[in-house]
Amino acid sequence: MPNLAAVDRRGVVTGTDTSGAVPVEYRFRPAEGDVRHLIVVFSGFAAPNGYHFAGKSLNGLRANVLWIRDEFDGHYSYYMCRSMNFDIEASVLGLIQNTMGQLGLGPEQVSLLGVSKGGSAALYYGLKYGFRNIVTVVPQFLVGSYVRDRAETGRYMLGPDMPQAHVDMLDGAIPELLKSYGGQGHNIYLFTSEADEQYETEISPHLQLFWACDNFNLIRTNSQLVRQHGEVSGYNLPLVLGMLSALSDGAVPRLGFVENGDARVDPYERQRYLAELRASEALTAVLNKQDIRGNNLLLSGHAFVPGESPHGEFPTVKSLVVEGGGKHFEFPLATTEAKHTYSLYFDRYARDYTDGGFEPEAKTGISMAGMPGGVYELSVRVSSPAEGIDRRTKLVARRPFDIRRPFGGLEISLIGDEQRVRLVRRPVLGHFSQETAFSLEKSWLKDRVLHVEGVFFVHGIEAAAHGHANYYLVLRGAQATYSFRLGMSRKPLAVRPHVRRGDFGSYDFAYFATSGYKGVALTNAIAGDYEAYISMSTGGSLFSASAGAVTLP
Repeated sequence: MPNLAAVDRRGVVTGTDTSGAVPVEYRFRPAEGDVRHLIVVFSGFAAPNGYHFAGKSLNGLRANVLWIRDEFDGHYSYYMCRSMNFDIEASVLGLIQNTMGQLGLGPEQVSLLGVSKGGSAALYYGLKYGFRNIVTVVPQFLVGSYVRDRAETGRYMLGPDMPQAHVDMLDGAIPELLKSYGGQGHNIYLFTSEADEQYETEISPHLQLFWACDNFNLIRTNSQLVRQHGEVSGYNLPLVLGMLSALSDGAVPRLGFVENGDARVDPYERQRYLAELRASEALTAVLNKQDIRGNNLLLSGHAFVPGESPHGEFPTVKSLVVEGGGKHFEFPLATTEAKHTYSLYFDRYARDYTDGGFEPEAKTGISMAGMPGGVYELSVRVSSPAEGIDRRTKLVARRPFDIRRPFGGLEISLIGDEQRVRLVRRPVLGHFSQETAFSLEKSWLKDRVLHVEGVFFVHGIEAAAHGHANYYLVLRGAQATYSFRLGMSRKPLAVRPHVRRGDFGSYDFAYFATSGYKGVALTNAIAGDYEAYISMSTGGSLFSASAGAVTLP
């Protein structure tokens, strides 16, 4: 019998509703406690995996949450139509109503949430089908005109020729609902900003249509940190969550007209503060993207001298410093454009560091040829010769990462977090431990394609989840060494016979194999005899086991 204490009752379920004419993809998370409320989330353009607010942002809400994906035939539809056939709308509505029926909820216990395109859908469905609560962020009202300018979506929704009659029909979809009912009976929360480039065409001309709504709430953001359409939702997320939390518990907020944010700036105080910051010893260096390809590092991020010189802008020179074990290497970096630095690095006053980005000078990355094995710390140097500034600071990562790759006879690791970034170069053949459990279950060589699979773990180092370690195939010959990444699988029946008596660790994922069990190509390898090994890299340790011999013709 299942133990209910071990079941995640709020786990997110992914599915496809096929009860309507069009399949609709969705995610659903049940409510916590006795909250009888449903939040329906409509996504905007370019939502991660097709869903907005599907990460941790809504975790604090206790209501049921239904995320609906707007992807039909590989296109966006505003959850409305394809070639002016509204079967998508009917199918989406059916999913919402089916979910409400399963939960025993009425339209007064539903809140619709959306940003941009999703905000339009929240308004449209809420007004048309009587869902009482609507939380909409920077929506488009003139849907037809908007998608006509986004030709791929426009042709899908309006038809291949995008006739003006169809444009007019979708332009009137939301405004006509407001003209007919004025939002009566609804609780509407509209988040916007005059800094939104769409404000004058999409928002401002339609605000008067809400005045008949007894509880229409306009939250207009005026902040140094909001300068465009896509920044309104992030800035207002705490307030959006507050609205939804209150609505979920049956408490209906009445805000009226609210202007939030603080855009007031004393230019003299700003200049003084930023000049002092520039003159301090401060430096910013953050890694945003990273990878290892062959013997090259691909690194990009932000690096700049904070503050602002009172004498104007000056060009800077950037370089990556790699040092450790008494060795010092310095590589020039290219300066790139950096976006949203005024909000990412806000320090009392917003400041654009438009040239604050960096990347390798070569698209292939930074070559580590000639760099000996060892452990190295990474730092970034930024100089502004005209200002007499030359500073260096530790490179840190925006998000923790651990990347390990084999390259010939080496394992190259790049490991970073909010405190530092390290580079580790060590032999790909590691410790041959008596604690190792190893079994080569299957191998074959066909037309210079080599496949291996089997069991490899170290007693006391658990292999209970995918990604617990990195596995490599190593071929060592007289003239060259080759190494290749291997995948892993969960095969407990193959693993458990190798677990010794008295060891209660979990090693179910300790099964290695070439990707897809298809083997690795040895097309360019030098002909000859090779010793084969399997290596397992985990934590700070690297273990190896002999896997026989291979002869390449």
